[in-house]
Amino acid sequence: MKTMKLFRLFSITAIVAVGLVFSLSNCKREKEIVVVNVHDTLKGKDITGLCTYPDYTNAMVPAKGAALLLYTGSSATGTPVATAFADALGNYSFRYLLPGSYFITAAYNTDNVNYKDQLHGINFAFDGIGITMGSSNIAQNIALATVAAPGTVKISMDTITSGPSYRIVTLESHSKCPWEGNWAYGTTTNLPSMGMQGGFNVFKFTKFDFDEANPANIVINAWVQTSSINTFEPARDALAGGCVRKTLNVDTIMVGTTVTPIPATDTVRFYANAGEVVKYGKGYLAHGHIKGFYKHAYGTTGPGATLSTGFLPADTSYMQANDGIAYGTVIDKPVDMYFEYISKNKKWSGANYNWMFVFEGKFIIDIRNTFYIKTGSLRNMITVTPHVNMMGTTNREY
Repeated sequence: MKTMKLFRLFSITAIVAVGLVFSLSNCKREKEIVVVNVHDTLKGKDITGLCTYPDYTNAMVPAKGAALLLYTGSSATGTPVATAFADALGNYSFRYLLPGSYFITAAYNTDNVNYKDQLHGINFAFDGIGITMGSSNIAQNIALATVAAPGTVKISMDTITSGPSYRIVTLESHSKCPWEGNWAYGTTTNLPSMGMQGGFNVFKFTKFDFDEANPANIVINAWVQTSSINTFEPARDALAGGCVRKTLNVDTIMVGTTVTPIPATDTVRFYANAGEVVKYGKGYLAHGHIKGFYKHAYGTTGPGATLSTGFLPADTSYMQANDGIAYGTVIDKPVDMYFEYISKNKKWSGANYNWMFVFEGKFIIDIRNTFYIKTGSLRNMITVTPHVNMMGTTNREY
């Protein structure tokens, strides 16, 4: 009887042990991680090359810091087996690779940032290329390209343009035209400087036609009133007694103690005609123009004013003969603006709604050397970043 009980005990123990081993074996199989080793420091070979992207003139230049991913196989599936970054000259390399099939993709942001908040750089991409490694090194250059337009949105402020193809929109009141530069410490431009920021309280559009899939049809004509400049310091922004007229050389006239801008010279306009906008990066590049900073002719007077007291000193003292431009002329110079169509959102107000179309732009101008503003407040370069909301007709689908 004791022998039978002992046999049963051993049998139960053996069955439990076998079951436990089988169970653990299954657990191990479920959690097993397969590591693909593609490197061999002794026998492996290299893929090297130059990674470039198109600049504003469409010349291919080094994509400094571009991120390149290497996959096994013939497509970008699964987890990359290696990552490389282009150096300051645009060169990249994947080292010590074993023979086999590989696939390379690449992405680049001109500001080298990996997030999107308004406009931080311009994004370019390379969809990928298959490479078969053998017993030799391979040279493979990567040319990053513009990202194709994802949609076919067509909107216009112009009722003549709008119709079966284009839908009518208006400029939404929250659109802004901010700028930033560096304070110049008087006429000195080579010293360290704190930043100066501002905007324009009057920002309008004369014309805006947007064709998402056909950039050659895009037309932009927008303007600001220079006298509406706002640097968030009321004392400095005052036309009379403040520095605002010196910051951008706002053309003003004084009658008694009242200072007002001269209407004919108070508008600065950015415009890009049909055929001057191309697809670029993730957005668009407008080979546009800035027209303005017109100054009244020296020696003229306005209504109720005399030459000695009628014009504030800033109007003439910062325009100099060696600029090669005479007073009383319009300055019209080419300026490239990059912009993106960010989103289309439905905005509700009670039972009513409007579609909102959001655009962000950025351009840089040399106010001293290109537009002859010999300001005592700002250094040469200022960056302008328009934020534009276009609003559709109430309760109409777009």
